[in-house]
Amino acid sequence: MKTNMKLTVLAVATCVGLSTGCANMSQNAYLNNENIGTVVGAAAGVLIGSQVGKGSGRTAAMLVGALAGGMLGKSIGASLDERDRQALAAQSQQVLDATQDGQVTTWRSEHSGATAQITPVSTETFTRPVAVKRTAKVQSVSNLQMLNKPYRAIKSANVRSAPDANAEKVGGLAAGSTFTAIGRTDNNWIAVGRRGVTVGYVHAPLVAPAPVVQQAAKATTGAPKAADTATDLDALDVASAQDQGFDLDSAPVVEDKVAATTTCRTLQYTVNAGGKSDKQDVKACQAADGAWELS
Repeated sequence: MKTNMKLTVLAVATCVGLSTGCANMSQNAYLNNENIGTVVGAAAGVLIGSQVGKGSGRTAAMLVGALAGGMLGKSIGASLDERDRQALAAQSQQVLDATQDGQVTTWRSEHSGATAQITPVSTETFTRPVAVKRTAKVQSVSNLQMLNKPYRAIKSANVRSAPDANAEKVGGLAAGSTFTAIGRTDNNWIAVGRRGVTVGYVHAPLVAPAPVVQQAAKATTGAPKAADTATDLDALDVASAQDQGFDLDSAPVVEDKVAATTTCRTLQYTVNAGGKSDKQDVKACQAADGAWELS
């Protein structure tokens, strides 16, 4: 069965990537709609995970995203085609990141007429040890409230080696600069991330969450909007990163176990497609790298 699944993944991935030579796939009994939904859903999950950030530090996020996509495709997406599964999975990501409990989000397919309502029904937090990466010159912290969200500098701000105004300055953020906030310390400093690695700390009042709508548009189109043209730390080239104090190529990277406060959310789905209706509750927990894993 494992061998068959590997062959199935390869076959479906090839068909999705090339869109040719797949006319006879339906002759394979193993490639039924539900299994194809799982595999293609997993491919969509990889896309979702990759939107969390760029670089080798986000590989784990892509893998967690693949599991999320697979669960979505298997459980409630079997009656949706590939485009709809990807679109619904992307919508789920946005709901998990930005929608309050009880708030209903309606999704509608652009081509098939399928619809879905996604409602977060509960949110809980818990503390567990997680691995957090940092550059060697940056001080470790004993615990973090995990964020893994896009943030923006409200004004120019110093990035320091520790969550302390007297700590050594290791870099700086220009007003409007965007970055991934890995987490918040107990004394209200934000861990500044570059490609999944903490490169310093900035005082929380100097930064704020970046507007979600701009981030979603950037992920969808591949190009920032006019109001989102400031430097993104994940996108800096080596020379620019060195100039700003965020070089990862020459700085050793250390991994610590940190007591991290993470979030789990329960989503309620009602999907209508192909004349059928499917309703299911799914629990999603945020991993240390920011990706959501559906379970």
